[in-house]
Amino acid sequence: MNRIHTTGFVLHARPFRDNSRVLELLTEAEGRTACLLRGRGSVGRGFVRYEMAWQGRGELKTLSLMEEQAAYRLSPPRLACGFYLNELTLKLVPRQIPLDGLVTEYAGALTRLSDPDEMPDAPLRRYELQLLRHLGEGLDSLDTQMLDPEAALVYEAQRGLRPASAAELASGDFVHGSTLRALIADRLDSRQDRREARRLLRGLLDYHLQGRPVVSRALLRPRSH
Repeated sequence: MNRIHTTGFVLHARPFRDNSRVLELLTEAEGRTACLLRGRGSVGRGFVRYEMAWQGRGELKTLSLMEEQAAYRLSPPRLACGFYLNELTLKLVPRQIPLDGLVTEYAGALTRLSDPDEMPDAPLRRYELQLLRHLGEGLDSLDTQMLDPEAALVYEAQRGLRPASAAELASGDFVHGSTLRALIADRLDSRQDRREARRLLRGLLDYHLQGRPVVSRALLRPRSH
C-alpha cells in the first residue's frame, strides 16, 4: 500500500457519510486528486496550503496527514476570485496527472489576491494563461519582440495567431499586439489591455470547457474575470 507525501490545496469539499468529507485537491505529487478526510474540524479549508499524505487502494484514498503550512486571507470581494480559480482548476485539470509548476502558480495567484493594493485582473489572467499552457495553448511562448503593438490579431484555440479579418475588425473581436505583450509580461496596466486580455482568455478557456458553465463568473465584477 503506497503512501503519498506531498503539499497542496483544497479546491472543493463535500460531505461523505457520517463525519467524513471528500476533498478535491490540487497537489504537487499527483495534480488533481480526491481523498477522504475522516472526522470534523477546521482542517480541509480552502485557500490554505497543506502538507498532506494519503494511502489506500482504489480510486478514493484516505488522508493520514493534513497540516497547515500557509493560509491566504482573501477579503470578501476577493473570495469570488478564489472560487473562480478553484472552479477553473476542477473543470480543466485532469485527474492524477502532475502538472509542473501549477501548484506554485496557484499559490502565487492567492498571494497576489491577498494584497489589497493589487488589482485582481493580473493574477487571474496569469493563472488562466498557465492553465491554457498545460492544455496545449502556446500563448506564453509567443515571441513578443516580433509583435507589432498596433497590429490587430486573433488567437485561435489549437491553431495560433493570425491577422484579424475585416469582419473581426468591424466587430472589435480582436486583440492588439500591445495587449499580447502586456499579458505575457504580466503587466496589464491599461484598461484596454485588461479588457482585451480578459476577452481573449475567456474565449480560449470556453473552447476547452466544451460548453460547461463556470458558475463563479457570475460572482465576479465585470473588470475582474
